[in-house]
Amino acid sequence: MSSLALMRWLESTPGRYDAGMRLLTFGRVRRLHVAVAAVSVRQRGDRVLEIGCGTGTVTEQLVARGARVVAIDQSPEMIELAKARVVGDVEWREQTAAEIDRLPKGAFDAVVVCLCLSDMSGSERRFVLAESVERLGEDGVLIVADEMQAPRGWRRALQLAWRGPQAALAWLLVGSISRPLADLRSELRNAGLEIVREQRWMFGTLGLYEARRR
Repeated sequence: MSSLALMRWLESTPGRYDAGMRLLTFGRVRRLHVAVAAVSVRQRGDRVLEIGCGTGTVTEQLVARGARVVAIDQSPEMIELAKARVVGDVEWREQTAAEIDRLPKGAFDAVVVCLCLSDMSGSERRFVLAESVERLGEDGVLIVADEMQAPRGWRRALQLAWRGPQAALAWLLVGSISRPLADLRSELRNAGLEIVREQRWMFGTLGLYEARRR
């Protein structure tokens, strides 16, 4: 992904969020949403927990594939936009990712975390990943999609170059920025997961991982 540094600002203006994300990702974000849903829903009726549903763009894809979704987000404005977008079997919850421990263990066929982890600290990511694993049922899958640190060399230099101005603007606007994930593979393994599928786009800076319990 070109950068998620402006996501927090976009979240503060939910009506512009989808257009802003399309701009920041050169239109690739819809392809990501479709890919996330494709690996999350293996059969109609699957129970899916979506962490950080935002305006419901992934939720919409999950429901279209026949999933029964519990969608959580900490922004009431985002949830209202999502409700207006999505018609289907969705339970909307206004809560943070850190509150997923309120949900029943082993209750979901898939847990989806799309474009959220890069906004969290290392300790927050460890907690969310560990609790997500606990929410998975037998043979459940964890699907994570986010901005990744580009491989070393010209791709890393290019990522730093296009990220710099956006990060500076985001800091001026909201006082914080997201950070590309340096080693998500290791974080998933440390959470007791085995990666069974990986997809990368945009010079390796946008990644999608499907993982299961080891």
